[in-house]
Amino acid sequence: MSLRDLVHGLRVVAIPSPTLPPATHTNTYVLGHGEVAVVDPGGDRREDYVRMLEQLRAGGERVAGIWLTHHHGDHVAGLKMLRELLPEDVPVRAHPWTARDLTPRHGPLQGDLEEGEGTLPDGTPVRILATPGHAPGHLIFGLPGGHWVVGDMVATVGTILIDPVEGDLAQYLESLERMRQLHAVALYPAHGEPIEAAEALLSGYIAHRHMRTQQIHQALETEGIQDEISLAARIYPELPTDVLGLAAAQILTHLLWMERHGLARRAGDGWSA
Repeated sequence: MSLRDLVHGLRVVAIPSPTLPPATHTNTYVLGHGEVAVVDPGGDRREDYVRMLEQLRAGGERVAGIWLTHHHGDHVAGLKMLRELLPEDVPVRAHPWTARDLTPRHGPLQGDLEEGEGTLPDGTPVRILATPGHAPGHLIFGLPGGHWVVGDMVATVGTILIDPVEGDLAQYLESLERMRQLHAVALYPAHGEPIEAAEALLSGYIAHRHMRTQQIHQALETEGIQDEISLAARIYPELPTDVLGLAAAQILTHLLWMERHGLARRAGDGWSA
């Protein structure tokens, strides 16, 4: 495990984390130089953070802040461990929603990261964009030169789950569109490698979600009343049965969006067009 330079002021270390397969790691990003911010300590092994801090100290650097894109476990599993290894006055900063959600389990957080302009601990300007949809309070961070750390908005390993309990497809699609309008030079996701063809990938993500909605609508029109599991088995025939529940959750998120747009309605324990 070692820090890898991506561009000036942006480094990454891929740390094993309790994430959803096929992903096995969460990218923890180090932003700035000298006085740095660590983004998303998602690994659950203390030794990984010990090694990361040793590498930073060897270069004369220190962690002066921890920033979070959102609250999911594979982005905060190492938060307590990292805090224990750092001075007590190192702040943990997040969106107000994220701070409220995590404080009871992880200790006090500063819920002061909201959309707008900010600065890293070393004074580097950073643009903060609120991107709800995958999670309430999800944030992405833009560095000079059009480089964006984007958490779980996109990935190059696996796909992005929009859970019907705390996710929202309409918000997610709006957030993707706002990201597309950034004309980013590169996106740095939590899972997988950097993405240089940012606009093309975001356009593909948007089109893919609309394609899934169309598939669900067509299935309801063709087959009549169906529940989420039946729809998942039909639309994701390649999936093993033990992960159909996750697929069904994604289907439900689409159905809730379709319901709001008059494309689906509840029918007993299922749905119809």
